Amino acid sequence: MRKSWYYNIALAAVIAVALFAGAYSLLRPPAAKEPGGPAPAPLAPAPEPIPGVPQFDAAKYAKEPVITVWLADRGSRDSMALESYLEGVVAQEMEPDWPLEALKAQAIVSRTLTVHAIEAGTIRELHNADVSTAKEELQAYAPAKVNDRVREAVRSTRGQLLLYAGSLINAIYSSSNGQIAATREESFPKEIPEPTPYFQPVTDNSYKYTPPNLQYWRVAIPGPEVAAAVGYGGSPADIKILEKGPSGRILWIGAGDKKVYGAEFRKAVGFDRLKSTLVDEMTYDGRLFVFKGRGWGNGVGLCQWGAYTYAMDGWKAEDIVRHYYVGAEVKKIWQ
Repeated sequence: MRKSWYYNIALAAVIAVALFAGAYSLLRPPAAKEPGGPAPAPLAPAPEPIPGVPQFDAAKYAKEPVITVWLADRGSRDSMALESYLEGVVAQEMEPDWPLEALKAQAIVSRTLTVHAIEAGTIRELHNADVSTAKEELQAYAPAKVNDRVREAVRSTRGQLLLYAGSLINAIYSSSNGQIAATREESFPKEIPEPTPYFQPVTDNSYKYTPPNLQYWRVAIPGPEVAAAVGYGGSPADIKILEKGPSGRILWIGAGDKKVYGAEFRKAVGFDRLKSTLVDEMTYDGRLFVFKGRGWGNGVGLCQWGAYTYAMDGWKAEDIVRHYYVGAEVKKIWQ
């Protein structure tokens, strides 16, 4: 009888606690939802140094450098602090009203590419300057478009560069990667001779916001033009996509003993005609080649519309750039 009395008391207490917990769950505010989209990539094991690629000399950039800018539209040079130059780059390479974390990701990437160009000396050979405002030579530049959001993106990432195992990365980027990034071999087989293990065929959900004209496209090119682009003197009907790379982009195209890299073929027929080498279908009707593909640009590294998507999904800039440059880390070099 005494055991039954204790049992009933205990049972009543358990029921009371359960009822209180249920009532609390109805009254308390709902928990915040997790940001949409896939979770940021976890930190990977430290990568091995890249053979033949020197370690970055951070001491050389202990202070923000003052750089010489080749103003392509004016045909003249100007000197300015690197961060000031960067504001004009970010304002033109992305829309200034884009999400802040996307603009910050662009700032980190563009700053890295700027320093890489300075170290490589490629623009100095062309114009006796550190950087060029000609988009085809380095990055676009529009200081008149700079707003407070762009200034904040640059200010809050000040001095931050992307390094891979201590080496400065070649932080190339593109507009729309067709939801899968390109490797160096697919887009820059000759222009970039050194290994780039951080360029991998990573996927994203960039089509969530990418404009339709940058998602899927179709272009018709006369057969003789395609034959000329691959250097083939026979029938255009012989020309085929010979090999595709890891992301599905054209690696080789040609016929007979003539073949060219897909990236070279795109350059020959025109970057704005063949928007990318991520070609899903190529057909020939005896007169025209019809190419159907995805994305716009080289597809390497940061996808700008992917950065937009991840920023809208709640990702931080560092997670965005780490997704597109596999194994890279963000390091603050100057204050």
